Amino acid sequence: MFSSIGDLPLHPLVLHAAVLGLPVTLLLAILFAVPRTRGWARWPLAVAGVGSLVAVFLAKESGEALQRTMLGNQSLGGEAATLVIRHSELADQLFGITVALTVVAVASAVLVGRVGGTAERRGSRGRDIALLAVLLVLAAVAAFWVYRVGDLGATAVWNPSGTQDYSSAGR
Repeated sequence: MFSSIGDLPLHPLVLHAAVLGLPVTLLLAILFAVPRTRGWARWPLAVAGVGSLVAVFLAKESGEALQRTMLGNQSLGGEAATLVIRHSELADQLFGITVALTVVAVASAVLVGRVGGTAERRGSRGRDIALLAVLLVLAAVAAFWVYRVGDLGATAVWNPSGTQDYSSAGR
C-alpha cells in the first residue's frame, strides 16, 4: 500500500511533506508562544501538528516499504545498507517525537489561555507556561530530528562512502 505510485517509489514523493511540515509546526509554535500572535496561530498550530504527524507516518511507512524492496533485491549493499538501516531507526524515533508534538500542540491550542479562571483572567498561568515550554522544546527537537533523518537518508542515496565532494569551494 505504501510502496509506489505507478513506477515511482512513494517515499521520495511524500517525505517532503514531513520536511516542510515540522519546521512550519515549529514556526507556528513560536508564534503561538507569543501572546500577541497566539489567537492567530492557535488553530493553524493544531492543524500543522496533525498534518505533520500524517506526513511523518506516510514517509516512515513508505520508507520501510522501499527499504524492504531494496534490501530484498540486493540493490543496497555495504555502507549504503548500514546508512539506510540507521536512517530507518532515526525515522522511528522521529515518529514518536511527532506523536508527542501533535498531542501537545492540540492540547495547547485547546487549553492555553482559554480554560478555567474568571473572565478577566482566563486559564492557569502555570499550566500554560508548562505547556508552552514543552511545545517549544518538542517542536525544536522534531525540526532538528527531521534534519538528522533527512541528512542521513540523503547521504545513503547520494554519498554512502563519504568520498564524493559536492561543494563548489574546490572549483
